[in-house]
Amino acid sequence: MDNFLLKFEYKGHPHILEVKTWDQQYKTVYKVIIQQHEITFEPDEEGYPRAIADNHDQAGNIDAGLLEEVAQRIAAHVNGEGTAGAE
Repeated sequence: MDNFLLKFEYKGHPHILEVKTWDQQYKTVYKVIIQQHEITFEPDEEGYPRAIADNHDQAGNIDAGLLEEVAQRIAAHVNGEGTAGAE
């Protein structure tokens, strides 16, 4: 899968986020820069993307709702529901 863009508004602020796709041996993960922090979204047991901060010390101030919004939009894009713009 190729990289793609997510374009959306969250709490009145527009977001355009590049999602970089990384294929690993048994799964595909997605890396996104959110508020200057690299966040990895990887599938949980049900296959739904969950956020994992690459630097846990500084990522605690990212709105959990924003992370959930990004996860939902990644899942929708992967499932072909068309909420992201292709790059």
